[in-house]
This record gives sequence, structure tokens and C-alpha cells, in this order.
Amino acid sequence: MGLEKAYLVNTSVSPEQKTKVLFNPTEYSIDRGATYAEQQVPGRELPILQYVRGNVQTLTVELMLDGTKKREPIESDLEKIRLFTRIDEHMHAPPVCRFEWGGSSENPASANQPSSAGRTTPSTFFTGVVSSLKERFTLFDEQGRILRARLTLTLKSYSAAEVQNRESPLSSPDRTRIRVFREGETLAQLANEAYGDPRLWRIIAKVNDIERPRFITPGTPLRIPSIGDNVFNQAANDTGT
Repeated sequence: MGLEKAYLVNTSVSPEQKTKVLFNPTEYSIDRGATYAEQQVPGRELPILQYVRGNVQTLTVELMLDGTKKREPIESDLEKIRLFTRIDEHMHAPPVCRFEWGGSSENPASANQPSSAGRTTPSTFFTGVVSSLKERFTLFDEQGRILRARLTLTLKSYSAAEVQNRESPLSSPDRTRIRVFREGETLAQLANEAYGDPRLWRIIAKVNDIERPRFITPGTPLRIPSIGDNVFNQAANDTGT
């Protein structure tokens, strides 16, 4: 498959600034991951894995700038791309970059906007900050100006804090919370719901001073401690869980 048009979009300015590049769509890579903490519980062979946070996603692409068709140097486009690695005087940080490929080749829409007449949402996009830019110059004109360059670009995913707060789940096992006991439930079910392990029901019973777990009155508010806090650890030690 030959080279196709793609765009690097500076989303930190208004209006957004787009730089056209060439992209070989046969291959690109995105790295994803998550971080977990290990919580040792006395008497258990394996630790409890507690989700801590998602890791930054990383996109690496090979791009090309080519001015040979019009015999025009590409320094101005190179400078636009280099801006993604420099601190903006107004933001005090490098600008945010969106990689777009697919859809309309001449007028791609923003990845966050619906399609409209004459515009098509790109089939592939990635928003982040440039963590690495490698340049290799392969062709020059008679004056020594650059006509062709190959770029290796690495982006680390970026999302504004307010967007992350809006999209994050409101309840999580790493926060102590109150759970109302419902008719027909058991503490083992609550432990499985809260921690993913029904065998930790004794911790919930200990924290809530429950001596007869089979006779809990429906509607009783129960404290569900977070994995790894002092209350959880003390209850685990006391019950030998």
C-alpha cells in the first residue's frame, strides 16, 4: 500500500492549525497498560491486586514530508511540527497534537465533532503530546534546502483534567463507602461486589461489628472499607483473612 495523506493538528490554537504529512498505513503501534498495587493479606498465598490507575497510551508512527512534486522546500512544515516539542509562551507547555488519518483527505473533521456536509470524521485519530520527534533528511535541492524528510513521531495520550473527572466512574473499590444491605443478599456477595473476592466477607463483618451475618436486617447501612487502608488491614489481621 502506498503513502496516504494524514494530518498533525495543533489543537491548542484557534483556529486549529493542520500540517499535512504522508503516512504509510500498513503499520503503526499503540502501547496501553495499567498499574496495579499488590496488597498482602495475612494467611493468603497470593496478594490482592488493586487497580491504581491507567497508564499513558503511546502512539508511534513513521511519517514523511515531501516537497519534490512542486520542488518546494519543506522547512516551514518541519517548523510547524517542531512546535509540538517546544514550550508555548502562553500555555507554558508544548501544544496538544491530534494525529488524523482517513476520512476526508482534504478537510478532515475534528475527532470530537460529528460529520457534516463536506466533512468526514477521520477513521483514525489520536490526541496527545509529542514526547519524541526524530528527523531524517533524505533529499535536498541545489541550494541545500530540504525537499524530503522522514519523521518518527511518538505521542503520549492527553486528556484534560476536567474531561477525565467527568468520565471517571463515581464508585470504586479504592474508596471507603456506605452500602445499604438489601433483602436476600449475603456478606459474601457484598465482598465479591466490592473486592472481587467473596472470601473477604469477614472483613466487612468485622468493620461493622456483625456477629450474626445470616441475620442482618435489610436496609442496614454497612461500611465497605477500601483495600489497603488501615481499617481494612486491621480487620484482615483480626479475622486472619
